[in-house]
Amino acid sequence: MKPSSFILLAAGTFAITTAKLVACIWDTDTMAAERSRMPDVADLIAGNFPRHSREFHAWRRLQGEKLIERRAAHVGTYDDLAVSMHKLGDHKLAIETMRAKELLFPGLYETRSNLGTFYIYTGQLNEAMKSIEEALVINPNAHFDREKYQHWLVEWIQERQKAGAGKPQENERFERAMGKPFGFALFVARKESARAGHVDKPEITLRQLDDAIFGVSGMMRFADFDNPLLLEALGDLLLAGDVRTNVAQLACLSYLHASRKAVDEKERERLLALAQSAGAVTPDFKLGRYEKLLDADLAKGSALAEKIRQDEIAWIAAGKDASAEFKKKYLPKK
Repeated sequence: MKPSSFILLAAGTFAITTAKLVACIWDTDTMAAERSRMPDVADLIAGNFPRHSREFHAWRRLQGEKLIERRAAHVGTYDDLAVSMHKLGDHKLAIETMRAKELLFPGLYETRSNLGTFYIYTGQLNEAMKSIEEALVINPNAHFDREKYQHWLVEWIQERQKAGAGKPQENERFERAMGKPFGFALFVARKESARAGHVDKPEITLRQLDDAIFGVSGMMRFADFDNPLLLEALGDLLLAGDVRTNVAQLACLSYLHASRKAVDEKERERLLALAQSAGAVTPDFKLGRYEKLLDADLAKGSALAEKIRQDEIAWIAAGKDASAEFKKKYLPKK
């Protein structure tokens, strides 16, 4: 249900009024400061980081299929092949490849982890949960705890589906203005508090918040940086906590990008409202300014992606190992 104009007006007024009480810590350098605090997050929102092209994944898929046909494949061949299938949109074939790998190399963490992701993209959320749980049993601390947050993200999706996607959002402006966790951040707070035995009072520490941001950022980097659900979850986490510890302007950009990727008009409007309320903590907030900032950041990300694409096309044409060349040029050892 869409909130009434009165609710939106009252919520917005409350958010702006509260922002004025703490506005002394915000100035024209705030965005630069937020970017310096979380440079990786700022780049992730816009896709400004090294990532493979579709041409690379088509090449790697072909290489993997040839190795399997010649019976020269090793365990990693199946993971590479399945991930490239997934990146090319063949999620069901990626699942079949992991099942074939399981028959040859049973009980591996990487198999369960990949299946958990692929099942999400086919809408098989119960299967995804099962695979992620199995991955966590095999290796609880793998991928910097990313699986834990992926598991919670699937639970959050299911909870939202039962409640109705738009309903939890109506009072969030009030919660946001008061610095309380909401959305996915509230879900994480509930989970962490339950672990600590504080079920009735969900709270999230700065360390837990940082860990959750790191976990969701990992999903964006290795899955889809422009997935609207991940962008929304990231925005919720960035905006959690009081104005001294959150990064509201980055949250605004994250929601704004999510709104552009939403396929449903009502969902787009909801995400735009989240972007508006995230920016409301800043005096003289104008959404158009953030639109321009996001456009500039996305242009940088697209330019880098195209540069990598041209490199990978050239490496493949020259008969080089495109994977090795990519690592050498774009992922140098520190």
